[in-house]
Amino acid sequence: MTTSQQQRPGKPGTGTSTDDPAAAEAVYLDATRQLLEPLGVRDGDVVVDVGPGAGSATLALARAVGERGRVYAVDLDHAMLEATLAVAESAGVADRIRPVCHDIEDGVPPLPERADAVWSSWCVHHARDWDAAARALLGLLRPGGVLCLAEGGLPARCLPWDTGIGRPGLEIRLDEAHDRHFTQWFFGRPGARRPARGWAEILTGAGLSEVTAFTALVDIPAPLNAEVRAVVLAELAARVRRAGPFLTPDDAAAWAELLDPGAPAWLGHRADLTLLTARTGFRGRRPQR
Repeated sequence: MTTSQQQRPGKPGTGTSTDDPAAAEAVYLDATRQLLEPLGVRDGDVVVDVGPGAGSATLALARAVGERGRVYAVDLDHAMLEATLAVAESAGVADRIRPVCHDIEDGVPPLPERADAVWSSWCVHHARDWDAAARALLGLLRPGGVLCLAEGGLPARCLPWDTGIGRPGLEIRLDEAHDRHFTQWFFGRPGARRPARGWAEILTGAGLSEVTAFTALVDIPAPLNAEVRAVVLAELAARVRRAGPFLTPDDAAAWAELLDPGAPAWLGHRADLTLLTARTGFRGRRPQR
């Protein structure tokens, strides 16, 4: 199966957090499955996954819809669609997946049918206008269909308060610097609109009813196994790269030492790394009329 070119050729996406998004998705898979449950996907359903990433959620949805169902994977990045198809091919469910190259900022994806359920995770916050993007997702649903949007939650906590390098509270200050990075990136694009309200209100304003929120906890205590440790280190390094211009020189130096595999203070040597975070989802239904 080849990537659908129903609109124009896909423009470059926002990119993934790390060089191995599949490894990261594997670490968060239990939380993803919890966030998918409120969709209530059944055998034979038509489902849309907007922003499939490396395909872990798409694969779970393809298994849920069974041989009679279909999953449309919608992304503006060809690489992510191809990665999703590769995962589906390995699992033997590629025939249930329809890839569509489309940017939700261009409106409702051009699908040949309405969906029973729509899922999107950590994607819509990249749109310039969150309200318009929510309306585009609503436009994919048949009357009575369900949308689950995974956005927000809590920043990850992986380090002790004092790592012994630099000032204590290093990870907390990284959160603040990263938020400044995102704010500059978000409003630095022409046409970006300030959301000014939370996701539940955005979905309600788009026309969804029965909007509720739910949260999945990710709690992996020390000592981390090799796979989780690698993801934690990669995600910390990615956050530091993005937040770099907003870090103080002292904090930047501390992170450089902590993330250097050749340094005595390298975080990979520590036995007290953890992964504690929370991911929040929002569920709503398209009214019957």
